[in-house]
Amino acid sequence: MRANVVSLSAVLVLAAACGDEPSFAIESHCNPLGAGACMAPWPSSVFEVADASTATGRKLAIPDGALLTNANLAPIDPAPWNRADGYSASAPMVAIFPGGVDPSTLLNQTRFAESLGASSTTVLLDMTTMQRVAHFAEVDATAAATPDRQALYVRPAARLIGGHRYAVAIRTAVKSAAGGELPIGPGFQSLLDGTPTSHPLLEAARPRLNEALDALATAGFPRTDLALAWDFTVGSDEFVRRAMRSARDQALAMLDATPATFRIESDQPVDDGAVIRRRIDGFLTVPLFLTQGGAYAPGTVLDIDAAGRAIAHGTYEVPFTAIIPDCAYRSASPIGMMIYGHGLNGSGEQAASGAIRDTAAAACVMSVGTDMRGMSERDIGNIARGLTDLNASGEIFDTLVQGITNHVSLGRAMETTFADQLFLCRPQDVSATGCTVGARLADPAKLYYYGLSQGHIFGTTVVAYTPNIRRGVVGVGGGNYSTILERSTDWPTYKTILKGAYPDDFDVVLAISLFQPRWDQTETSGIADVVLGGTALGNAPRQMLLHMAIGDDEVPNLATEWQARTMGIPVLQPSPYVPYGMTGMTGPIAGGSALVIMDGAAPAVPLTNEPSPETGMHYLTRSQAASHRQIKHFFATGEVRNECDGACYCAQDKCD
Repeated sequence: MRANVVSLSAVLVLAAACGDEPSFAIESHCNPLGAGACMAPWPSSVFEVADASTATGRKLAIPDGALLTNANLAPIDPAPWNRADGYSASAPMVAIFPGGVDPSTLLNQTRFAESLGASSTTVLLDMTTMQRVAHFAEVDATAAATPDRQALYVRPAARLIGGHRYAVAIRTAVKSAAGGELPIGPGFQSLLDGTPTSHPLLEAARPRLNEALDALATAGFPRTDLALAWDFTVGSDEFVRRAMRSARDQALAMLDATPATFRIESDQPVDDGAVIRRRIDGFLTVPLFLTQGGAYAPGTVLDIDAAGRAIAHGTYEVPFTAIIPDCAYRSASPIGMMIYGHGLNGSGEQAASGAIRDTAAAACVMSVGTDMRGMSERDIGNIARGLTDLNASGEIFDTLVQGITNHVSLGRAMETTFADQLFLCRPQDVSATGCTVGARLADPAKLYYYGLSQGHIFGTTVVAYTPNIRRGVVGVGGGNYSTILERSTDWPTYKTILKGAYPDDFDVVLAISLFQPRWDQTETSGIADVVLGGTALGNAPRQMLLHMAIGDDEVPNLATEWQARTMGIPVLQPSPYVPYGMTGMTGPIAGGSALVIMDGAAPAVPLTNEPSPETGMHYLTRSQAASHRQIKHFFATGEVRNECDGACYCAQDKCD
């Protein structure tokens, strides 16, 4: 159900006598700059207030009734979002214009460089530095049949800067879908005219909005050139990382005081014993920060205090799966261990799946996985519930803090309890391998990470927060779900659930915008700018290798490139291409990080925000011998070396 929709024709300016202030038929709790949806444009300083106690000096103050209402007439409570001291550094800016927008007047993702020029029809300005920000703009292609509800997106090329203030401008060069001028809403018109109104949010925000207009004018975009403009504050990095870092720090302290315990459900030889010799399934005891004992049940969420820090509730058990390659028993010294991050709504058992077994054997490392609590197979019921009522979305987004903590705890167990007690040569191994009974098979100083798809998206965060992971490999993932979702072949299933509760096209866009700041706590978007340096999260520097397949149909290349640009890493050369804003670097790259691009000759994917046709490229990188060799060399030496025969044209057998 569409909430608080206000059409332009419904706006009435009433002046009973000379000198009276105009009164608008835009409800007092809605954004007065919009003319089609209560929340739009979003994000906006209209929903901010000054707060000297926060890192940004600002705080969100979204009024009751301003957010969406679902088909069951349940309005979203803004309280969880109002804890923030600003908006997401990763979500798009969205607006809506009655009648829709002509997409041909926008600069798409092939024209990032032009977005910084004087002729760009949209503008994103960092008001803190007065620097233009590279971006692209698009309309919601899936809403073409409902132009009155069709979103206009402005998407930055990389993560915005925490704590900075930004101005967004839609210039008059952007035309309506019918080819004429975009309608200017009465709220924005009152800013242009300097006319006071009776709208409380508009008048409270007027000084800051005028500052934004002045900043845009200084940058070369005067008021006469604007169809709509607004500003917003990006939340502080400290706030975004507060819950996750507090959970991590407490968990490690608890595990250092009382090492993790485990119990084994199954410890069996593997059929291909010449490659993988042993599979272990069991349960690990880890620190708990969820309510209701961590039960997979409605209402189980992350427990936080008034300051937003995680509250510990003792411990609980999480499943784990480990495989030990045959080489571990024959190696002259203990081998490394690799945490594996599973795919979309999967489980830790994927650590023993086919492609991962091949990678572990080729690199001669153990592979160990656990469930990503919040978005694992057992969480699917919670996910469906959160999509039908965003008031329950904390069961997904906030619970992911526990999921990352489980992986951090697994890493600590691998380098202590598992290395000392579990990963040992047993009597039954001696005759087949010649190992010595009780000999340690794993080197606790060699802890790595490998994750694919969702295991990439959250795996970057696992690498960032786990103290002793110095090298991580992530593939076919990227940063910021608000870019990934709509372009993924996985999205239609979840969109069907979401649209059943929020059937309006623009409400779906706004729902995704509300998801992103909650996801920022745990997905790549929250830490991509600091993961390599380590210091911001209390760790030593680390290295990361990113694998991307051209034409990925489940995680768009846009998202991988967004992450790589945010991280500031090079593209390993030779390469099929070098994305905008990145540099190519010929390997080997010693002691660094890089993006490796593989080409499987997939057909071109749409430039629009629609799911790609299935290309199969999501599974390309994990199956290439060149990937396996590269991972082995990277884990062992920290050097990123090209293992393809020239550029990685895998369909031409260049990746064998």
